[in-house]
Amino acid sequence: MIFILTLAMALPMLLLYAIGVLGPVLVSDLRISRSTLGSLTAVCFAVAAVLSLWAGQGVGRIGARNATIALFGVVALSFGLISVSTSFAMLVVGVALCGLAQALANPATNKVIALHVAPERRGSVVGAKQSGVQLAALVAGAALPTAAVLLGWRGALALVIPLSLVALAVSWSVIPGEQAAPRAAGWSKLVRPNAKLRWLMLYQLFLGAGLAAFTTFLPLYATEQLATGERQAALMIAGFGIAGIVARIGWTSLAGKLAEPHGLLLGLALAAAVFVGAVWASGWFGLLPAWIGSIGIGATAVAANAVCMLAVVRDRSYGQVTHASALASLAFFSGFVVSPPLVGAVADAAGGLGSAWPVLALELVLAGGCAVGLRRASVAVRAGDAR
Repeated sequence: MIFILTLAMALPMLLLYAIGVLGPVLVSDLRISRSTLGSLTAVCFAVAAVLSLWAGQGVGRIGARNATIALFGVVALSFGLISVSTSFAMLVVGVALCGLAQALANPATNKVIALHVAPERRGSVVGAKQSGVQLAALVAGAALPTAAVLLGWRGALALVIPLSLVALAVSWSVIPGEQAAPRAAGWSKLVRPNAKLRWLMLYQLFLGAGLAAFTTFLPLYATEQLATGERQAALMIAGFGIAGIVARIGWTSLAGKLAEPHGLLLGLALAAAVFVGAVWASGWFGLLPAWIGSIGIGATAVAANAVCMLAVVRDRSYGQVTHASALASLAFFSGFVVSPPLVGAVADAAGGLGSAWPVLALELVLAGGCAVGLRRASVAVRAGDAR
């Protein structure tokens, strides 16, 4: 079951890394600007952000197994449309459809874990399934460039379709069924997040903003300003992915032993900002700082998202699991909507991506500030419980 949960996180997010890795090809083949490339990411995550408002309720209504099956079906349809796209508009529709799968991913997988995994194992299982996001980065960086050479970029993305359909079939047999929620719970009723969840959402917003721009533009930056080949630029994303897989499992295991994650979240965000500075320094000192920064961001910022998801699974003070997961995802996806077009516009105006890295560093520093706010909210909750 863990492998299916990992794929449920990996396949919807594969599109993000594919846009980044194939960015130089897409810019050339479709004759689009950097900001337009960023808008592809924004479209996908705008859909994911909006649908996240109701994704938790939807998963509760139809059940985690049915939601996971629907997720894989939507991924197959999305990549199918992208692979046969004959216009930029058709490509945008396929990309937008993938946003639905992304909205379902965390609420569905977190509910499976909450229902069917023992509490003492939840930290490691959340870390393993969240590492699927970085598995997508690894596959995109290591395999997509070669597949694109052999099959074209559309053919390379079409390879996701059969994998999604196999995962759909396997989900039915490995994920236990459950009783659907009563229809009395309306689809349109939205519950206001409490103070702890609001600070976690703000943290996710700035974290997502930094990660989205980084993964979208790192390969393009490497090819345009560091004079690397497309293959080596893609391998940097693969290195980012490997670091993220190890970090998600390691940091969530540690977080599972902590009473509260805010100190860890603060450290991860600030460390990630330092590693963004290393990528920026590569404009003066060559390729090595970019490699260090890429791996470092994978080992810090990527893990921070997994720690946030573990927090909402194990700590009921954030609210009901599917609702809290959906709102945390909403905030994360909102960062993906805003940041890539903004960073792309800054790069277009400045004539290069080198000037955009301070924006990413600032976003991660702001995430660190939100971790401080989360700590204060946690203290207030504990004080209220003690009365």
